[in-house]
Amino acid sequence: MKKIIAISVMFVLLTGAVFAVDIGGTVIGTTTVLQGNNDPDAKVTSDFSMNRIRFEGYGETDEGLFGGWIRLGDGGTPSFNGYAFWKPMEQVKLIIGGQPDGFWGKEGVTGWGFYQTAYDTDVVIGGNVWGWGPADPSFWAGMPGFTFDGGDLNMYGHPAKFRNAFYGGQGKDALMLEITPADIVQINVAIPADEHSGEETANVFQFATVQLDIKLDVGNIAITYKGGISKEASSSGPAIDEPGALYAYFGGSFGAISLDVGLGYYMAGLDKAAKPIWVGAGVKYAADSFGVKARFLAGLAGDDKVTRVLVDVLPYFILSDSMRAYVSAGVGMLMPDGGDSWTDFHFNPYLEVGQEWGSKFLAGIKYWSEYNGEITNWAIPVALIVSF
Repeated sequence: MKKIIAISVMFVLLTGAVFAVDIGGTVIGTTTVLQGNNDPDAKVTSDFSMNRIRFEGYGETDEGLFGGWIRLGDGGTPSFNGYAFWKPMEQVKLIIGGQPDGFWGKEGVTGWGFYQTAYDTDVVIGGNVWGWGPADPSFWAGMPGFTFDGGDLNMYGHPAKFRNAFYGGQGKDALMLEITPADIVQINVAIPADEHSGEETANVFQFATVQLDIKLDVGNIAITYKGGISKEASSSGPAIDEPGALYAYFGGSFGAISLDVGLGYYMAGLDKAAKPIWVGAGVKYAADSFGVKARFLAGLAGDDKVTRVLVDVLPYFILSDSMRAYVSAGVGMLMPDGGDSWTDFHFNPYLEVGQEWGSKFLAGIKYWSEYNGEITNWAIPVALIVSF
């Protein structure tokens, strides 16, 4: 959490352990002043959303032996998240719990880092990273050679998102272990005991996530295996069709340019069909008063013989110490072998007034198409972010 003011207090537990505690909060709200689409019967409407009402705290003993984090509120929902940790030695850290932003994420500028805090409002659209819910299957009826079978969609209504190629992190509650045998090497393991609570122990451990994280002078290399199971029903239990995935990542900074490259490979499920191999890249160039971010994703070589592509660019201009202008644009494509391609686009300029990492006002224009241009949407949102 990015805070303007952190309140630090010291107190002594009954055990005599001294803790340093940081407490802060964030309030984010968006009003979409006007919005509509190209449906001739659609009316122009307005919308309002409290994106975030949150209190957050972190504390640890003065020697860092024990600690914990707690958050009340994700979105407008008063939900709790938290974790506790024990670090008996410098090379080992045990964590129980979770945090929705994820441990050990490897996506750089291709994920939350693309729009940064603007993602936490409705001024920009997050579907190209996290995805929406399942689509209306009727939209796919005219796609030759392609059948949509559910799953998350990007902002264009297509089944592709950047986290297909980049590991987004361990976000759900788990038993986690971080082992650091050397300064440049960290081994991370997560056992999702909460997500699979009550299941056979053998199954729970097969759903484990294991990551090898190597930090070199030339950049960061990480290999992440997210466990899964695909097995037919038998006398010992029901069928399970949650196959695993493997991610490879490289990220580095080279002067004013930073680079992120990712690859995601998803194991076949019970249908034995090969899934696409996802390849992604992100780049950022930053100068004193100008910068640009770009990200690219392709899904290739699946048994459904459809190539999926996303391209987003984000030039930005630093107008003053407290004002920045951004111009987001991009395209998404589906290209089936032997069929017509589907192409959609977005154009989303917006302005930030205030602190880059603190409190600010945002306003923008959103214009984007979905389902091969069948739907064209527009909106004019404004938002406030206040952190304390």
